[in-house]
Amino acid sequence: MPSTSVSVINYDVTLTFPILCGVVMKRTSRMTMVRQQKWFDAHRRSIELDDVVYEPFWRVEDVRSSGNVTKIAHFFTPNRVMHLLSQNELWMYLNLARNRNVVEIYEQYAIPLDYSIPIAIELGVKHPVYVGSKQIPIVQTIDFVSTLADGSLVAHPVKQESDSLRERTMEKLAIQHAYCDLECIEYQLVTSDELRTIRSENLENIYRHRNAGQFVEHLFRSWLTHLASHLSDNRHERMSTLLQHSAVSSGIDFSTAVSLFYAALWNEQLEMDWGQRLKLEKPASILGVYTL
Repeated sequence: MPSTSVSVINYDVTLTFPILCGVVMKRTSRMTMVRQQKWFDAHRRSIELDDVVYEPFWRVEDVRSSGNVTKIAHFFTPNRVMHLLSQNELWMYLNLARNRNVVEIYEQYAIPLDYSIPIAIELGVKHPVYVGSKQIPIVQTIDFVSTLADGSLVAHPVKQESDSLRERTMEKLAIQHAYCDLECIEYQLVTSDELRTIRSENLENIYRHRNAGQFVEHLFRSWLTHLASHLSDNRHERMSTLLQHSAVSSGIDFSTAVSLFYAALWNEQLEMDWGQRLKLEKPASILGVYTL
């Protein structure tokens, strides 16, 4: 189902992703098994081959969405773009990306029809088919499958709370769950109520700054030392004032100090109360900012 528009948001301080003119959308009208298998094979190769950039089964250009769709820089791999099809997926991705136990994230992860069709039959549910088609089964996808540091896999379907309770949605999720059980993938359904948090909003605001300190490592360490000193002297000052002091002490401008501050929070070199909205006019004591 082709999208009517595609937006690209730059969430990285070092990389920009322009809208790609001439990107070919996947044509789902008059679908054939041969065409779909070609898409699936390309998707699987991108998972199995180290020298191929991961290709999600669905991209933002391929789907019709009334919500927010986002292209965002991968948290680790240069020049890789994540294709996220809703605000909930964006927040899920940010929470996964900040989890130090997560080493890879695959979005729009496809289940082989060789698995999903027999599973649907076993469960006694109708396998989804393409709109206007009574014969061509549509490849089912899991919103996220993550690889952990120990090599294990975790699947995270992401759904609106109300949608997750609909009978047809539960049938599709049951197919995903059964596939994960067969493949020894841990299954964790996540709903919008779990993701719609102040923490998620804060992560969205600081994500683009996550690498700021890596490119000026010596300056970053010096600045962090100065900030720690100012925090120690007066935690009840506004965070913006303390950042201004740290900028002067480090010989940098205020905006650079803010960027380094966000990088330190993302990389857990500073801690804060994630239940507080990250507003710099608040005192550091209210934000719960402290050095680790």
